[in-house]
Amino acid sequence: MEREKFEKIIKEVNEAEAESIYQVEDDCDSFYEAKPQLLKNDLDKDEHRWYEITTSVYKIGEWFLGIRGASKMYSEDSGWSDLCVSTIAFEMEEVPSVTYKRV
Repeated sequence: MEREKFEKIIKEVNEAEAESIYQVEDDCDSFYEAKPQLLKNDLDKDEHRWYEITTSVYKIGEWFLGIRGASKMYSEDSGWSDLCVSTIAFEMEEVPSVTYKRV
């Protein structure tokens, strides 16, 4: 994928002002057409009384796309639009890390 197409996806997601992370796929044709691969979700969790905001990371071609927005609601009486949280998209980079486990 070319850099320009990746930047177009970021711009389209930000202009769509989706009300949740899940709505991005429905609202943004270029995101859906790029066939993103979900690498990680529920990053940088920010918990509020009635909802959560998290970041999901997708791989699109050689690029990494972060989408941050509402991802969970705790109130059955509310809809995504009641939260007044806009979803944003941004470029991310992969950072390798080392972990250890007991043997």
